[in-house]
Amino acid sequence: MARLSSPFILLVISALAVFNGGCAARVVPHSGRYTAKLPTFPEEGETGTHKHCRTTKATFLAGERVISPRPHEQLDVRNDLPTHVFWGDVDGVNYLTETRNQHIPQYCGSCWAMGTTASLSDRIKIARNATFPEIILAPQVLINCRAGGSCEGGDPAQVYEYIAAHGIPDETCQAYEARDGKCKPMGICEDCAPGQPPQPFLPGTCKPVKRYKRWTLSEYGHVHGGLDFDAVGWPVSNAEKMKAELATRGPIACGIHVTDKFYSEYKGGIYAESHLLNFMNHELAVVGYGVDEASGEEYWIGRNSWGTYWGESGFFRIKMHHQNLGIESDCTFGVPVAEPEEREPEQLMTHGVKDEPSANQKNRLFSINAFVKKGTYHDYDRPCRLSPPSKEVRELVRTVRPHEAPDYDKTKIPSSWDIRDIDGVNLATINRNQHIPQYCGSCWAHGTTSSMADRINLMRGGKFPEIDLAPQVLVDCVSGGGTDGCNGGDPTSAHVWIAANGVPEETCQNYQAKKNECDDFHFCEDCDPVKGCFAKTPPANRVYR
Repeated sequence: MARLSSPFILLVISALAVFNGGCAARVVPHSGRYTAKLPTFPEEGETGTHKHCRTTKATFLAGERVISPRPHEQLDVRNDLPTHVFWGDVDGVNYLTETRNQHIPQYCGSCWAMGTTASLSDRIKIARNATFPEIILAPQVLINCRAGGSCEGGDPAQVYEYIAAHGIPDETCQAYEARDGKCKPMGICEDCAPGQPPQPFLPGTCKPVKRYKRWTLSEYGHVHGGLDFDAVGWPVSNAEKMKAELATRGPIACGIHVTDKFYSEYKGGIYAESHLLNFMNHELAVVGYGVDEASGEEYWIGRNSWGTYWGESGFFRIKMHHQNLGIESDCTFGVPVAEPEEREPEQLMTHGVKDEPSANQKNRLFSINAFVKKGTYHDYDRPCRLSPPSKEVRELVRTVRPHEAPDYDKTKIPSSWDIRDIDGVNLATINRNQHIPQYCGSCWAHGTTSSMADRINLMRGGKFPEIDLAPQVLVDCVSGGGTDGCNGGDPTSAHVWIAANGVPEETCQNYQAKKNECDDFHFCEDCDPVKGCFAKTPPANRVYR
């Protein structure tokens, strides 16, 4: 059976360029300026324990922005499309970004922001051919600026309008907090430094970052829009339009009617459930499709934002064409600009909130705390990395070290090696910012979990899924070698703790830049609009040692 491959992608992109060059661009009416309008939700918004987190229908307030032919309009849909597409494996390369959990550290109905930013982050990775760095767009910015909604739900279509008008930074600017923040410069891009005496060392002093990169969109619209015929005149269904968009430009965001059965009981396999009427109450990313070889049943591959302990490691498969909770009825797409814009200091004006006068932000942060030396955000008198007494340093070495191996030949060691570019593919995991949403001297936790995640990715050859470990668990639990959470710690003790207890993925416990209790709840949690927050037991194969 035909499967998606790199040559197919290049062929379609070339066809798009040629087609657009010889025909007038079709532009759907669009005023160009985004104005926030919070959505309303029907009274029947609650389904079991899943609360409405998106509007029943995605609505572009100023219309779509479509400046090139849609994929299905330039293909012979019945003959040109591959039978299998999965962006987690295209000729062995994983083009999907990390899996998310919108429900921690407290419940937040942000699916409208998660489903859209996840699919757009994937498309950026595709457009950049999986090169470094991997970009994770910041859904918290959309929540803070009510760019379609809030933690009480929202309209995914308005996300694209906001990003096209204002741009959006990555998560090293604004961490996900699962709360309704404010649309001020600090709510878009921030960084924090240690507190200045007599103020306490923690939680430090935070200021907006004025020069940062923001990602924008060139196009966006409804996947089911455009002509209802393909390039050779055949009528096309919604499913065929989805296939064409997925195969040529990448993941899309779709609404779905989540039921209590799907939310609480799905563990794996091809899901099927029928309803007389489907009311879209959740948004997620559709990242592929396929055919079950045993039954011949076509299915969609979706990525949810409920953590990797849900479904098939955070993903699911659901029937195509019918019995699929309306997943084919309301999908949207965006086309990211492949490279970001750099926001200049004098340009920062955010939605009517005037920022303070331009100045060198770094110098201002340094002047706040006399102990913070130029080039760092650390207090040298209170470093984030501690060296333990030698008697506490322990090793766990079960194999021969590489340089001690009998066949070791130093002449065969490459003169340069960079995990960000291994034969053209980035095998480094996501970039982090330990200093937001408040200052935290947790370099010892980030360095250990990031290097460990990189090594897992390297061992697996970058194959799907990407594993991003949870430094927050170490901040909460490691105490050896004088380690004290955000006051600094010993990386050796972190490794000892991981060897004994394991560390979960970040969808179990996201980074909060503060020390919590060390218990089952803070090892892995989930939150529900009815039950509140509670401890979750992650699958044994999702805890890493």
